[in-house]
Amino acid sequence: MERYPLNTKISSNKQSDKADTDAVNASRSQDERSLEMRSRLISASIEVLRERGFSGFSTEAVVHNAGVSRGALLHHYRHKRDLILAVHEHLYQIAVDKSIEGAQAATDQSKIFDEMLKDAESFFLGEHFFSVLDIVLSASTDPDLKTEILEASQKARLPIEAEWVKVMSKYMRPPLAENLVYMTFNMVRGYAMRTLWDSNAEKYAEVTAIWKTMMVDTLTREDIDWPVEQS
Repeated sequence: MERYPLNTKISSNKQSDKADTDAVNASRSQDERSLEMRSRLISASIEVLRERGFSGFSTEAVVHNAGVSRGALLHHYRHKRDLILAVHEHLYQIAVDKSIEGAQAATDQSKIFDEMLKDAESFFLGEHFFSVLDIVLSASTDPDLKTEILEASQKARLPIEAEWVKVMSKYMRPPLAENLVYMTFNMVRGYAMRTLWDSNAEKYAEVTAIWKTMMVDTLTREDIDWPVEQS
């Protein structure tokens, strides 16, 4: 058994407390460094995807863009699939946070349609949608990865639509709210896909104006008064 001089008891306690504090600080600092490194690798991966697409995506390019060692990458993402999944989930999480916040803030009934449309556009016509789409389509060659990617996609997008259904259900029956939200998001998703070969902003504006009229007409048939200004 180790023995300590009696006159060092208080000092030892202080040293022990300091050691515990230093250990906590070191752990916190390590967590912060790990979070910063993962964020750096994710950002670099997104840039590689944007520049090269999924087919040209490589961990070597990620390491180069991030300015880190391959060992640093492998420490956080042992396999390429782990990194791809992390990027996919990160891109969707950005959309989830923004969309749910936007839906919860939509309290002006006369602007709800416009806010919902703007939310759908922010993702499907935003800078990350085609990176996500590229991952989803390219993952089809790897059954396990495909399953995980599709599950992550559903986990991210369904809560967004559910939040808008909740907002719309304050003014109409939930089944009707669900159909209108479903129609809205699919319309914007469809236009986003069409921009791959035909990006016609004027036609899109014309279609969304018709969409708004259809939404109001549907509610009118349900005897729901909707104070949306018609342009």
